[in-house]
Amino acid sequence: MENLVDLIGLDVPEFERRMRFFEFTDDDRARLAEISKFVEEIAGEMVDRFYERLSAFPETALFLREPQLIQHLEQVQRAHFVQLCTGPYDTAYLESRLRVGVSHARIGLSPQWYLGAYLIQMRLAGHRLFQRYGSDPERVESYLDSLWKIVALDIALATDAYIYGGYIERSLAEVHAYEAERARETLEAKQGEEEKRQELLSMVVHDIRSPVTAMMATARAGLRRFRDRAEPPGKQFDLIESSGQNVLHIIDNIVTHARAPGGDLPLIPERFNVSDLVRECVDQLLPFAQQTAHTLTVRDLETVFAKRLDRVLVRRVVSNLLVNACRHTPAGGHIVVSCSLPEAGRCRITVTDDGPGLPLQVQTSIFGDGPLPTRKGGAAYVDSGLGLPFCRLACHRMGGSISIEPTGERGTRFVVALPTD
Repeated sequence: MENLVDLIGLDVPEFERRMRFFEFTDDDRARLAEISKFVEEIAGEMVDRFYERLSAFPETALFLREPQLIQHLEQVQRAHFVQLCTGPYDTAYLESRLRVGVSHARIGLSPQWYLGAYLIQMRLAGHRLFQRYGSDPERVESYLDSLWKIVALDIALATDAYIYGGYIERSLAEVHAYEAERARETLEAKQGEEEKRQELLSMVVHDIRSPVTAMMATARAGLRRFRDRAEPPGKQFDLIESSGQNVLHIIDNIVTHARAPGGDLPLIPERFNVSDLVRECVDQLLPFAQQTAHTLTVRDLETVFAKRLDRVLVRRVVSNLLVNACRHTPAGGHIVVSCSLPEAGRCRITVTDDGPGLPLQVQTSIFGDGPLPTRKGGAAYVDSGLGLPFCRLACHRMGGSISIEPTGERGTRFVVALPTD
């Protein structure tokens, strides 16, 4: 088996170079030689004190379960402490110290306990030195200075052994394993919370949809009997139906944002006339606009065929913009809708109102990632806060965009640009 001194690259000349760095001189050798007999006398007490301390802590007592092992270690410790003072500091000494350090690293003995052992021993050595040579404090100080130098050199050997023995790599691996386990637990907890949230969302949506659907069915039954939507009670039934449809739109927005926070909406491309779809959205919202005394006008409806847009998403974008316009424009206001093809392969849908306009904070939020602040004031209704973020999500998903154009002193114009090819 190859020697550790060769594997680590530490030989006697290198150790002597370290001695010079630590200022361990011939005077230190001589002083340690003077107290070698004294060290032999107290070595047993120092080792006993050391193992008493180790046995008192669970972290170190774990390594001291076998009496025979303790007896062997005590003998090795006594011999080692005497050798610190007497030498010789040759290859055999270096090899012995490195193997002890590697053994400690392999069994998982943390360096803090190894260093703590030296502190216990040196405190006792200092106490006994003062008892023996207390009449000459300078002499005691010189002995302790030499002892600390050789102990520091020995600790440096142990550090080399811990590094070579793989203790640091294993410690890092344990830390990484711990972090990975914590990450796994956190992910599982998050997934569990997400499943509970989705389950709760499904229950809430079901509980809301059921009575709304029932109200709309009742309203449709009433409209079959009272067909005139301009006069009561057909007018009221029509309002119930359109209001219920708006509630379902809000529910759809909530579900969309909850289940697709990253904007990965399902996309079903198909061919259809965008202008016809815009007209259908306007017709569907007319009863709602009439109830809020809004004038809803369609202008510049050009025939625009889309080949790869999602009909459902486009419908929901236009409906949301129309509903928002009614909600945020005071009663009696005007809303104008248009659909055109200003350039090849690009469809332009606009919804313009003459309301109070959008504050800068809201305009900025529309193109960010966060939720929109709720707008209040002179509006006919208060927004749920989800319509415009959904429009942004849907437009981006279809490769388009949504923006705001200035309209003058008052009003807001939303512009949806979508690819038709």
